[in-house]
Amino acid sequence: MHVSLAVVCIQVLTFFKFDITLNYSLLLFTFLSTLVAYNFIKYFELSLAKGILYSKSLKLIYSITIVSFISCLFIIPMLSNLELITIFIISSLTVLYILPINSLNKQKKNLRNTEGIKIFIVAATWSLLTVLLPIIDFFDKIDVIGVIYFIQIFIYVFVAIIPFDIRDLNLDIKNLNTVPQNIGIQRAKNLGIILLFVFIILDFVQIILLEHVNLTSVLINIIICIILSILLFNSRKNQTKYYASFWVESLPIFWLLLNLILYYLRPF
Repeated sequence: MHVSLAVVCIQVLTFFKFDITLNYSLLLFTFLSTLVAYNFIKYFELSLAKGILYSKSLKLIYSITIVSFISCLFIIPMLSNLELITIFIISSLTVLYILPINSLNKQKKNLRNTEGIKIFIVAATWSLLTVLLPIIDFFDKIDVIGVIYFIQIFIYVFVAIIPFDIRDLNLDIKNLNTVPQNIGIQRAKNLGIILLFVFIILDFVQIILLEHVNLTSVLINIIICIILSILLFNSRKNQTKYYASFWVESLPIFWLLLNLILYYLRPF
């Protein structure tokens, strides 16, 4: 559930950044659909592989997933055509991420197991969901700033995945070609820190391009990048169970809270 909260938090940040009124139907759809996708990806393949389909915990997860999916169907009529097209693209990527692309392929490869592509698919999906989807109905927002912000979120998600890939080094198949597998743990960390530096540079590029810039949000972004850098630097193969699954995934929640706190504390 914290993954869904994290996605919604980044989406709310997009609404704030582009001064768009919050679309609660879209936020609820995002939360529920992300929950469905996460459970589908995490438990579908696992339950089939281990042959554990009807344990008590999985029954509860299946029930929550089914209820969430049905709720999404009720929300769909409230969304615009452009939003639905974007959702279709995201959903297609999600399905191809877990299901075999070619059922006749003996290796049963999907996008998740295609060498070197997993991290890009996840980063692209999150970016489409949290950046493009909220602004798709506002053509004036899809400009240079919109593209830059999309790249920033892509970078953020890309870097946030690296601690998970480091954690899973002993579990991932060797030819999966994750970033740590390709270049090693230390170089993966260095790459992540360089990308976060690019993230910050892009903030200052926006300062140059925009007439009015919220310097507070830039400061918050720097703080978030520093925290993510620390989390990345301290990532290990034998990290604690909730190091990546809680602290790294929960960072967007803290990101939004910082924005809300500083927004309400600002001088009038």
